[in-house]
Amino acid sequence: MPGMKIFAFFAFMFVIGSIISGVSEGTAGVSATKLSADINDAVLIVPVDSTIGFPGATHPVSQRHIVVGREVIQYTDKTDNSFTGCTRGDVHPRTLGTSSATSHSDDTMVFNASASAINNLLGVLQAGSSSIVGTITTLIFSSTFWKALWQMLMWDYAFLGGQLTLIRVLLIAVFSGGFLFGLVMAAIGLAQGLFRP
Repeated sequence: MPGMKIFAFFAFMFVIGSIISGVSEGTAGVSATKLSADINDAVLIVPVDSTIGFPGATHPVSQRHIVVGREVIQYTDKTDNSFTGCTRGDVHPRTLGTSSATSHSDDTMVFNASASAINNLLGVLQAGSSSIVGTITTLIFSSTFWKALWQMLMWDYAFLGGQLTLIRVLLIAVFSGGFLFGLVMAAIGLAQGLFRP
């Protein structure tokens, strides 16, 4: 199915772009750790196993976000095993999606914004691969899909700013246009598979 191949290619380019962006920003791009204790919705210091690879106070505020479950948390600084000065239930820096402060259990995964974007995409691909009906349900009803789609379409990477903004515009026009075409073709193929006698 050509639409799914275009979608897979675009998803691959998105993952590669996220990794390169993280490296160019001086962060690991796909940093992940775990909570080292339970936290409630009011905690302003988030304890984790390690903060290696996560941006510190010298990085711009837009890069100092972690994602725990569905909650986005902005932090002002970090120690070896905690994020400090946290703003709970913040807005995701890439998708601009809102979140609410909630409690989280020990050993819950903690991701940086780039890694959470990749996880959103991979979660959509995994959930949609189970069946045609599962794919359609995922595409229509999943906010995760729409957030991942927005991130992919905008090519919002640190290394494509400044003088390279024109390249970003071209990528949006060519790749995002091709991706949307592929997505429409995949949806048509899925619909034909459902309604064929």
